[in-house]
Amino acid sequence: MDITAPRPELWTRIAAFLGALRVFLRGVVTHKFDSVAATAGAHLMGAAALVRRYIHVLAADIALPPPAVGVSPQSSNETPNKLQRRRDTLFRLTELIDAINRASNSNGLDTPFVQWAMMMEAARRLALVLNHPEEHALRLARLLRRHARSTLKDLPVPASILKRLAPWTDALLCRLDEEARPQAWAGINAQAPPP
Repeated sequence: MDITAPRPELWTRIAAFLGALRVFLRGVVTHKFDSVAATAGAHLMGAAALVRRYIHVLAADIALPPPAVGVSPQSSNETPNKLQRRRDTLFRLTELIDAINRASNSNGLDTPFVQWAMMMEAARRLALVLNHPEEHALRLARLLRRHARSTLKDLPVPASILKRLAPWTDALLCRLDEEARPQAWAGINAQAPPP
């Protein structure tokens, strides 16, 4: 099955990176996973940053229809307690929120098999998001219209993690981050006047 996605020059590289991670995780001997957990975790963090910024790039290109005049988002007769419960999303699209990162809840105390299973599930969810990026970009565009705020960290991946990834991953992260946060990069890209 061929999957077509917007911005294929970005999508195909991210899909290749995520595909390699999933192949690596499938080939690991689970009871010895702790010996490669740091490398797998670094690649998973890199893949999540790539997918998240890709969704932000797509969301920036979405033109939402203007909100209906005179209708507030919570103008229904229902009280907030009776609002329909939202289902869990596959992937958190923002980084700057107060929620605790679920992936770090284990603090390394889980067995190697549990750590492996959690990373496999996280990689599976990333693949599902990447297979249908438009849906998640639309969800993000709606979120950004309701809450105008910063949603991404200045540093996509800490330097200690980045050194475990291939150099092209850093270049792709920079490119995606620049497109996802153009205001933050405006000062960086401005050339200083010659001395």
